[in-house]
Formats: sequence, C-alpha cells, structure tokens
Amino acid sequence: MLTITTPASDLQLLSIEEMRELAGVTGAGQDDTLNRLGLRIAADICAECNIAIGAGKPPTLMQETCTETFCDVCGWTLILSRRHDVEIQSVTVDGASLANDEYEVDAESGLVARLRDDDRTQWSGRKITVVYKAGFAEVPADLARAAADFFRLTWSESSRDLAVKAERVDVDGVEEREITYWAGALPGSTSGPVPDIVAGQIARFRNLSVA
Repeated sequence: MLTITTPASDLQLLSIEEMRELAGVTGAGQDDTLNRLGLRIAADICAECNIAIGAGKPPTLMQETCTETFCDVCGWTLILSRRHDVEIQSVTVDGASLANDEYEVDAESGLVARLRDDDRTQWSGRKITVVYKAGFAEVPADLARAAADFFRLTWSESSRDLAVKAERVDVDGVEEREITYWAGALPGSTSGPVPDIVAGQIARFRNLSVA
C-alpha cells in the first residue's frame, strides 16, 4: 500500500514562462489555459510511464515523501512503487526499526536490498514499512524537453484540423478551395494521448507493470 505523506508542491513539468514561449503568447492573459494544458500533459506523461498512485493523490514524477507498506514479505528485494532519486528515511520490520547499514537502495530503480554484516540476505516479515522520498526536486533536462515537445505539438494541433491532408486555394477568377482529407488512421496518431516521438523520449521514466 502506498501513501503520499508529503505531496509535490507543483505537478507542472514546465514553468509558465516556458509555456508562454512555446505557445508564442505574451502577458498573462492565457495563463489559465496554459496551466490547464501543462497539467494535462504532466498527467498524460505520468499515465504513459505507469506512475503509481498513492492514497488518492495524483501521480507525479516530482519529489514526494511516500510511506509504503509490504505485507507477508519473503524475498531478496523490495520494489518501491516510486523511483528516481530515492532517499530512504526509515525502514521498519514488524515494528523494529532497521539501522542504515541494514539495507541499501538503488536510487534510480527503487530496489531495496536487506543487508546483514554487509552481505545481502532475504527480507522476511509480516509487515515492512518504508518511508522514503522519490521523484525529482527539479525537472531533469530530458523530461523537460519531452514535456516541451508534447506541449508544442498539442498547442499547434489545437488550432488546426488534423484530418486535413492538403489544402489548395485557387484565387484566380473567384476563389476555388480544394481540401484533401486523410483516409484511415491519421499520420503520427497513436493509441494513447502521448505522441510516439514523446513516448520515445520518456522511456527511462517508464515503469513496468508487475502482475
């Protein structure tokens, strides 16, 4: 069970200044629209990356403090639901707190190993509770670039008809307009909200589903 103890202060992956620049707008007149789009993009990226949801809080790649409980554990590795820049604050096994040298964590993958005299051993316990920080204090450059590309594409698409393949206007005489539409699936379309080019950019943030 995952509970968010301290939620992220901001779910946005882009600053309002970055979004204004990407949209080509000046001033604060469209900030509400830009912020809504930014939050939608952040949510779509989290859904694409299969970020775990904790206790009713929206998923995010930004830093949060989490409390995660594992029941009836017997194995070599604890797999934390959240990862990236993981910092463990405490580990409790059946009510007993472990010392810092009794476990180790891979900060990127969120895999926690049990140690005894510096050797790895199996986890064993009816209830193990891990309190930890996970996620980014600042948006990393590759994630920000993916969010910017996603924002730019989405903003551009909102002002044009994606079904139009080509448009020809003949002004000679009066005006003659010819519009050709795509048949079947639109080019570059995907089965989900995240464009293929962005999905490729966020590969390192994607979590595998564990059955």
